[in-house]
Amino acid sequence: MSATYVLLQNDSSVLTFLQKNGNTPTDPDYDPRTIYIPPNAWKQFTPFEKQFWEIKQNQYDTVLFFQKGKFFELYENDARIGHQEFDLKLTERVKMCMVGVPEQSFNFWAVKFLMRGYKVGKVMQDETALGAEMRLAKEKSGGAKKPAAKEDKIVRRVLNQVYTVGTLVDTDILQDEEAGHCISIVEHEGGVFGVCVLDCSTSEFNLSAFSDDVCRTRLETVLRQIRAKELLHVKGNLTAETTRLLKTALPGSCIWTWQRPADVLSYENTLNALLDLYPSPAMFDDDDDPSMSADEYAGVPDAIRGMLSEKAPIEALGAMIAYLRQLNIDKNILSMKNFNAVDPMKKGVGLLLDGQTLAHLEVLSNSEGTAEGSLLSLLGRCITPFGKRLFRMWLCAPLRDAKAINERLDAVEDLIDHPLSAEHFEKMTKGIPDLERLLTRIHAGKCKVKDFLKVVETFKTLNGKLESLEESAKLKAESLTKLFKSVPDLLPQLEAVEDMYVVEDDALLPREGKDEQYDEVIAEIDDIETKLENKREKISKELGVEVTYWHSSQGQKEIYIVQVPASKGKKVPSDWTATNSTKAMKRYDVPELASLIRKLKEARENRTSAISSFSLRVYARFDADRGLWLRAVRMLAELDCLFSLAKASEAIGATCRPEVVESADGKASVEFKNLKHPALCLKRDEFIPNDVNLGGDAPRVMLLTGPNMGGKSTLMRMTAAGVIMAQLGMLLPADSARISPVDTIMTRMGAYDNMFSNSSTFKVELDECCKILKQATPRSLVILDELGRGTSTYDGMAIAGAVLHELATHTLALSCFATHYSSLTDDYAFHPQIRNMHMATRVDDEKRELVFLYKLVEGVATGSFGTHVASLAGVPSDVVERAEVISADFATKFKKKIEGKTRSALPLPVQADFAYLTKLVSGLSLPDDETRRREVLKTIRQTVAKISAPPSAS
Repeated sequence: MSATYVLLQNDSSVLTFLQKNGNTPTDPDYDPRTIYIPPNAWKQFTPFEKQFWEIKQNQYDTVLFFQKGKFFELYENDARIGHQEFDLKLTERVKMCMVGVPEQSFNFWAVKFLMRGYKVGKVMQDETALGAEMRLAKEKSGGAKKPAAKEDKIVRRVLNQVYTVGTLVDTDILQDEEAGHCISIVEHEGGVFGVCVLDCSTSEFNLSAFSDDVCRTRLETVLRQIRAKELLHVKGNLTAETTRLLKTALPGSCIWTWQRPADVLSYENTLNALLDLYPSPAMFDDDDDPSMSADEYAGVPDAIRGMLSEKAPIEALGAMIAYLRQLNIDKNILSMKNFNAVDPMKKGVGLLLDGQTLAHLEVLSNSEGTAEGSLLSLLGRCITPFGKRLFRMWLCAPLRDAKAINERLDAVEDLIDHPLSAEHFEKMTKGIPDLERLLTRIHAGKCKVKDFLKVVETFKTLNGKLESLEESAKLKAESLTKLFKSVPDLLPQLEAVEDMYVVEDDALLPREGKDEQYDEVIAEIDDIETKLENKREKISKELGVEVTYWHSSQGQKEIYIVQVPASKGKKVPSDWTATNSTKAMKRYDVPELASLIRKLKEARENRTSAISSFSLRVYARFDADRGLWLRAVRMLAELDCLFSLAKASEAIGATCRPEVVESADGKASVEFKNLKHPALCLKRDEFIPNDVNLGGDAPRVMLLTGPNMGGKSTLMRMTAAGVIMAQLGMLLPADSARISPVDTIMTRMGAYDNMFSNSSTFKVELDECCKILKQATPRSLVILDELGRGTSTYDGMAIAGAVLHELATHTLALSCFATHYSSLTDDYAFHPQIRNMHMATRVDDEKRELVFLYKLVEGVATGSFGTHVASLAGVPSDVVERAEVISADFATKFKKKIEGKTRSALPLPVQADFAYLTKLVSGLSLPDDETRRREVLKTIRQTVAKISAPPSAS
């Protein structure tokens, strides 16, 4: 055990769980990220130990990598973690435990620690050993009053950055091309939320403010759309209901980082921080009226300004800013001013897929949380990293405007008709770097020179190849020609940047006359080196033998060592100091050269500093045209997404261009002939296609019956997938398709409970059903799978029937309603907006065999065939036989019970319609929407007419 560790453990005034300010875990302000160092420990620390603990005491929960020359070293508890987790060799260095890794393997080990859930800090040398000497000499020559302390004589080190899994910015550490987000959530009373989502790799902030329903629909939609790798929340702020949703919707690998109220910025402090970050420009001249004061928030990005009156999103942003400050990456990210205001449930812009829909339809991931089998894995065939990120956004919010959809379809068809364009594009983009992320690193001034040069070279290449792509492919689609015309000419700006530098040994060196500081230091170096060469010639003449200079391979450490042939070694002056010699040559340190060598080392140190400063100037000049570069990147990403849709269409055998039209009555409709599910097109040649017709001239509701395993859920998912693909702007695996665009897809599928919230399967089911009934419109597509299973048969039938009636008569949404309640098919057989459909099967009752035909046909299934499915599942035959007897007995008793009751000549749903009409006549119930009221009345009139018609007519 190290001496330092013993010192801290044995001190009578310290307990290991004390934080920096002396608080214990029971104190409300306890901060486990810090540690208390007793006063007598500070007195006994060596200079390096003091340097280490000054940083570590504020980062006790972070594994700190300290740079020491060509190595990064872990000390004390961090070293023990490295030894226990990865079997790194543990040694004693002076009085401290230590493990070390080579400098070039830092990224490798940082990723390993991050994947185990640790935060990683990078402590860099702020100067070289020579730089430290030069600093002390400068301070001494500047008249420093006190002699330098021991700790000042060691190389300065600073905490460069703290890495967490959700805030990675370095392209060498990022593990995938998809966006990885850090999300900050603030909850206020009444379900009011403020959300700040940050993709650190591109410095993009998305701010949201909303009041949510009991299901937390908007919050879940945000969580499902992004890949949150880290969650920030103030301790005690989130309610139990919200916490339970987060545990369900967030990936299992997501890191939860809680913050103390004292750690985050309050609403007022966030406003002050924004004013400091983005000061207002002057809005009037001296001659103007001084009483006209400028808007103090004029410099704040528009997305934030629009939310300044709402506390929750500003507090979420404040929590994020405070966290970025702790990680020492706030300035680089916030200076990008890349802020967006996002409404997760904004209607009227695109096809809305809420969180439950994304999950139920497996749009982004399957039920196990992986991408296999999802629509994203099937359709996402982009080449570029930024194209892949954009395609995910397209898939989460497909188009809704018919004109925009048709324009995209034109582009996709044009690309399919010109296969050489795809080959050209693939060659052009093969091996392209992640330009979007690298532009962020260039802005921060932390881009490697080789990466910067690759960015410049890539833009030069793209500048010519995009134009040649359009010419060679002869693309005609209007949207494609507009896209190509939007590409800016990058060459003038690239030439202006390249005119500043030359490349030498992986460094950017100023061209002559481009940097005065560099030119001066080069002149000084040349002068010193000339003097040293003159000294060599002088020494050669004095000794009467040709001497040479030797330099070690370790750079600045040993330079201008005089070499003399071993046979002439006796001629050297006595004040020369022998150093490492060889058999052929004797080597000496020459006092006469010491002063010049020292000046040369200092000049070379200044040259390194000048090169570093110049590189930042080059980056800044390049970054001045950031808007131009981003336009080119976004155009390329959009083109990549269009090629992805074209390639996906061909891969799944899609040949049908959907006919997309805006309906005259403002209602949605879908008509698919021989549609296949895209995921099964690749796996099963024998997949049976089906026709789906909802709305338009057909009823708006499909009442779907049939046995379990008969394909009902697959059919409904296939219908929704067909709508998504059509409105995404791609071809469909169908014979024909016609749709009037849908504005929302809402689903209720599957059975699950929430035992932590005392919410049963049935309660969760009704919460989601309630949300659908409140939000669905005639332009929505609703999918309900076996509603009412979680309660008694009578209650379940009643609720299912009431919801079906509401959807068909009042909501008028396109609906797929799957059920095992056969009585619903009788009660609603007369309804003009409900069509009985079932999945066909072939049954052999004697052998108890059931053959699934997977074909959607009109009419009602003859039964659910539960005992047949049980037999198919391998349930013992005697159990199945007993179940058949019980089922038949139950059916007989149920029928007698129903027949024994006095029943009205009119079905109950029709009685409900008459009651509604009575309320309308008496003025007790008048819908606000006049169009909706006319539609409801029309449906009821059709119902009454159908009931009143003679049997032959019906």
